[in-house]
This record gives sequence, structure tokens and C-alpha cells, in this order.
Amino acid sequence: MRVSADNLKSDMVLASDIVDGLGRLLLPAGTKLTDKHLRYCQMWGILEADIQGDEPLVEEGAVLDPAALSAAATMLDPRFQLCNRADPVIEQLYAFCLQRQARRPRP
Repeated sequence: MRVSADNLKSDMVLASDIVDGLGRLLLPAGTKLTDKHLRYCQMWGILEADIQGDEPLVEEGAVLDPAALSAAATMLDPRFQLCNRADPVIEQLYAFCLQRQARRPRP
């Protein structure tokens, strides 16, 4: 299962190697992640990793707070203003970004 860096947690096990942009091995498959590994992933700029298991981290039917969705849309709309929002790919990208932004903790 592909997991974004924001959702990586200690004790997760890598299903595949993490490599840098040049193909150098950073962490091998089978590594059980620790807090130290998570800090390294942040420093290395790792955006996502393959984790063993196939259970979703967030429930598919989870209901998000309408206020959080509204705040996320307010932030995202200017970023998508020049995109053709009728395009199916852009529509999916916007929906993904909206869900992700709405789930982020607000200050």
C-alpha cells in the first residue's frame, strides 16, 4: 500500500526500498520504521513509501467536517483557477487535494 510521508508511522514495515532521486538506496524493503527513520525521510524529502499491508489508513466513507472542507476549498480554489475543472483528471486531483487538506490539523 502506498502511503504519503504525512501518514508514515513508527512500526510500519517497508514493502519496497526507499531510494533517492539518483537511485541510491536509503532504506531497504523490510525495514521496520522508527522515529529516527521518519525524521530521515523528512530530511531526504521522501514524499511517499510502499508499506506492507493493504488496510486503508482512512476509512473510505469517513465524513469530514464541513467547516474543514470549506476552509480547504477556500485555500485550493485560487491554486486551481487556471485549470479546466471539468477535465476528469483535474477533477480527481482537486478532490484528492481537498480531502487531504481538510484532514490536516488546523492551528
